[in-house]
Amino acid sequence: MRLLHECTTRLPTGVVSMFAAAAVSLTPLPHACLAASPTPEAQAVLRKGFTAAQAGLYARADGLLSQSIAEWEKTKQPPDEVAALYKTRGGIRKEASRLDEARQDLSRALALYDAPGSRPDPAEVQRTYQLRARVNAALGAKRAQIDDLSAAISRLDTLDAIEATNPYLFSERGRARMAVGEYGGATEDLELAEIQFKEIGDKIRRTIAAADGAIASYGAGELEAAVEKMRYVFRSRGIPASNNPDDIPLLQELTLKDAELHVAYAAHLYGTQSKLLEATRQWEAGCIRLDTYVIDGQERLAAEQQLRAQEAREAEATGREAKALRAESVRSQPLGALTPNSDLNARLNGLDPSNPYVTQRPGSSYFWYKTGEGEVERRDAGNELAQVDPSLSCVAFRDAGWVAENRPEWPPNLRQSLRRWADEVPQRPYVLPPKGSPPSRGEVEF
Repeated sequence: MRLLHECTTRLPTGVVSMFAAAAVSLTPLPHACLAASPTPEAQAVLRKGFTAAQAGLYARADGLLSQSIAEWEKTKQPPDEVAALYKTRGGIRKEASRLDEARQDLSRALALYDAPGSRPDPAEVQRTYQLRARVNAALGAKRAQIDDLSAAISRLDTLDAIEATNPYLFSERGRARMAVGEYGGATEDLELAEIQFKEIGDKIRRTIAAADGAIASYGAGELEAAVEKMRYVFRSRGIPASNNPDDIPLLQELTLKDAELHVAYAAHLYGTQSKLLEATRQWEAGCIRLDTYVIDGQERLAAEQQLRAQEAREAEATGREAKALRAESVRSQPLGALTPNSDLNARLNGLDPSNPYVTQRPGSSYFWYKTGEGEVERRDAGNELAQVDPSLSCVAFRDAGWVAENRPEWPPNLRQSLRRWADEVPQRPYVLPPKGSPPSRGEVEF
């Protein structure tokens, strides 16, 4: 045990844990002892690389990690250690939109995990498959995405109880399966995702999974189950609530899916049951919701861009990082210092005034912390507001070509009903209700 400790303590702190499994035996000698330890200078470069990656300085992090990979390979460090470096650089290249290079790095990491003498953390292998799946998704390689997600899911049983519950994997695979027409498997995945999101208390993603599950069930020929899920989403859309500004983009996604489900339900009512009156009500509800989504999304994005531009001007003028400005929803302070989102009230409650829970600014990351004066750290970039297509409307869903290109996950039987509606029922004018008004009862009747 002492010999193993002497071998591992020469390694960078972030890598030592990879050798914990080797502690059960001293024979054969751990691979770490067969190679010279990286020099202090090399370890310093690696630490700088991880720091740059954490700070979002991707170009700098890429260069430093590339140096570290070359050094770790030159000095023949353990394969799982080198794999961890490739995985980290792959994640950085994904964030920098260098997708082909990211996939190459992640594939190299996975190969090294399987190399002789490699003793990787099972959780790291599982996460690497999930990360490569997301890269494949961004590249449009759906089949490769499904294969990677399946590999990640097959390893869940090797993880501890907390990590073994991962609804994101099932949600992502379910959506990918829909895109390639595997509606039965997609239905199963999305039902599991819905159950697990419920278990972890994520009401927003649970409802989103149900919305996706409605379309998957429809494609699987389970029309009654699909309609029931649609109704569940209609009933539940207004229930999820959050004070986390990073949930705003998720709520935007849910709003869009709810709107499109009204369109889908209208097509179903008319295409399969010839219920013109009910279908017309649902179609109009979808039209109104889609227009509201577009208007709200454009306004939110414009407001956020204005705030960021103002912060940039203030930073340039002062030479320091500008104070985080508040979103319009919490900017007005009629009660002055007593307002819940005032600087004073934030400090009294143990929050930094720049914390996104105070400013209510999205894209700031749920995981936010401050290491010192003027040193703000974020673990990830946060969820950015939706980039809304201004041409999106219910009229687009009357175009079969547009639906095939932009909603490939919608199954043929639903598209057939949608086409019948578009061919036989002309688009009627509709009026958007005043902003903030509740939907009329006719919009949500079943």
